[in-house]
Amino acid sequence: MENTQPWAPQRGSGFPFQQRPFNRAPDTSQQMEWLTGLSREEKMEAKRIAMQAEFSFEGYQVVRREFISHQFDPAMTIRSTSVVFNNSCISKLENATYIHFLIHPEKLRLVIRVVDEGVKDAIRWCVVKDNKRKSRQISCRPFTEKLYALMGWDTLYRYKMQGVRINYEGEDIYLFDLREAECFLPQRKDPATGKVIRAQAVLPDEWQDGFGMGVEEHADSTVVDLESGYVPVETREEQK
Repeated sequence: MENTQPWAPQRGSGFPFQQRPFNRAPDTSQQMEWLTGLSREEKMEAKRIAMQAEFSFEGYQVVRREFISHQFDPAMTIRSTSVVFNNSCISKLENATYIHFLIHPEKLRLVIRVVDEGVKDAIRWCVVKDNKRKSRQISCRPFTEKLYALMGWDTLYRYKMQGVRINYEGEDIYLFDLREAECFLPQRKDPATGKVIRAQAVLPDEWQDGFGMGVEEHADSTVVDLESGYVPVETREEQK
């Protein structure tokens, strides 16, 4: 008589039990019936196979990096008069001293592209001393005014966003989604105690309804075509 139990135990074989093709996991009563005679290792392997067979990325969300400590991750901070990149961001683009800002006004993305010194619209984004590269504040009020207007940001606040380093046609670039910015309230003093209240991030309202993007949307979020829609930005850095 044919054995109709899914994954019937095959004692003495090299594999603890035979895998049988199936379209759905057995219901609870079936599971209890055939799991009774299996060892702990066989039960664990049966569970693994069942979970593997039914798994799909559909419905999963990639948890936003902003929900987890990201102090040392590559980031850009924009204020009403300046832009600054943290040292982590600068160190991951080796030997890059000058960059271009590229803006996509429709997709609301900002790209950092490495260029040579002397190239038109090149911006010095770091300080080089003793062969070490450190971040510097880029004063650029005309640029940030246009950026704040584009995004509808409040000039009292600063905005911070995480960068994603990707490779586009053999070129390493940084991609920043301006819509994924954390808003920081200004540092202020407690009127009652006089103590300084540190600035804290205020996350966008739309982030409250989930953990992050769906898996497919997340993968699409870093697809870039620099030949379509991106425009170079002249910051006209202010002299101090």
